[in-house]
Amino acid sequence: MVEASVASGSLITARLAAEQGREVYAIPGSIHHPGARGCHQLIRDGAVLVETVEHILEALRGWQQLPLSIAAPAKAIHPLLKLLHAAPHTSEALADASGWALPKVLVALTELEMEGRAVCENGRWFARVS
Repeated sequence: MVEASVASGSLITARLAAEQGREVYAIPGSIHHPGARGCHQLIRDGAVLVETVEHILEALRGWQQLPLSIAAPAKAIHPLLKLLHAAPHTSEALADASGWALPKVLVALTELEMEGRAVCENGRWFARVS
């Protein structure tokens, strides 16, 4: 959460997410700004305090730590990377070309981007050459 008043819909959504066990992040603001009060309330209620992008990246890196029995072989080429090596694609085009549901494609692209293997520029995804 970046900004929210105490009675905002965003604050309600963040609280529901926390109740479902999802991680909620909040950036504090000035104590004099009414739009920061919702974030401050979230932090008091247990949201993760975010001061830098590194705080969020630390949590996301935890998703990359897969047990060895689940991790893909180092030589395996990701199916989406095969498509991206041929030509840049939008997320929707990758879903069509791969036959995957769009949410699955978006998750995979996020993981590939975090690994430094793919990059999105102007709405099109490219494979990074290693």
